[in-house]
Order: sequence, then C-alpha cells, then structure tokens
Amino acid sequence: MGWFDNEQDRQQSNVMVPQPEPRRRATKAAPPESGSTMGRQIQIDGTIVCEEDLTILGRVDGNIHAQGTLAIAKEADVHAKIDGQRVLVHGKVDGDVHGSESVVLGQTARLMGNIEAKTLEIIEGAYFNGNVEMHLPKSGSSQGDVSSGQDETDESPTEDVETSGLKPVADSPADEASATQEQAAS
Repeated sequence: MGWFDNEQDRQQSNVMVPQPEPRRRATKAAPPESGSTMGRQIQIDGTIVCEEDLTILGRVDGNIHAQGTLAIAKEADVHAKIDGQRVLVHGKVDGDVHGSESVVLGQTARLMGNIEAKTLEIIEGAYFNGNVEMHLPKSGSSQGDVSSGQDETDESPTEDVETSGLKPVADSPADEASATQEQAAS
C-alpha cells in the first residue's frame, strides 16, 4: 500500500503548498563603472591626478587632485593635500581637504587638517581637528567676482528711513537730560 493508491489521492497531492522564499544575498554598492580603486596594498608617494571617481584603500603621501568623487575608505591612510569635487572621508586623513561641491566625514573618519567646501556633513562618530571655511553659493553674480575685502556700500532697505524725529539713546541720566534739552531747543 502506497501513498498514492488511488486517483483522488494523486489529485490532492498536486495542490500547491507555499514554499519559503529563498534567502537573498545582501548586495553591496558597486563602485562607479567610470571610477578607479587604489587597493589596500598600494602605497603612493607623490601626486595623484584623476579625472574620474576614485576610491583609495591604501596609503598616499603627497597630493590628490580628483575631478569626480574621491572616497577615502575606512582602511586608507592618507597624508596629503586633497582637492576634489566631492570628497568622502571614512579613513584617516592628515592634510587639508578642499571639496569644490562637498565634503562628508563618515562615522569612521579621522581628519587632522582644514576643510574648505560649499557644503560639509559630519556624521556622528567622526573625528575632526582643524578649521572650516565654507563658501556661499553665488547667486546672480559671475564665478569670477571676488570681493576685495574692503567695505562696500551698504544698500540696505533702511537707507531711506527718516530718522530726524528720533530721540538719541542716552548712555547716562546726564546724557539723557542733555539730549532732552537739545530736542526742546530745536
């Protein structure tokens, strides 16, 4: 005697029983196709110039110029002046960092140097020792306009406000009495 002795039993056995979905593997973000990666075992002493995205896993001593996104990985050890469009720091950097668009210090970042950027994001846990210089986005002016650092004319909306009827602020009771007498005389 078997499990499927009659036709009715065979038809009942064709019923679909839900099966658990197979486990999906976690996918990792792939590096950009146009980018390059400098491996953990690579050590560079000099200048790196990159016209695409670059991820650094190894050690660099010198200068780094990247036109795309520059990612300093958690394992990286960089002693360099960095100039990039977007700079993401997750590893150790000893040197100044300039991001023409942005600089992001990840949770594992250790940066000893100054930062210059339009936008800066520091994730909780990051270590930073240095100064920050932020640039406001320019609106309505050309990129070449740079302030001379001298006082410019203040074109505030209060220039045309009538102030002749206002009482001067006194620093002491004697000043207040003097100001009141001057107002009464005029």
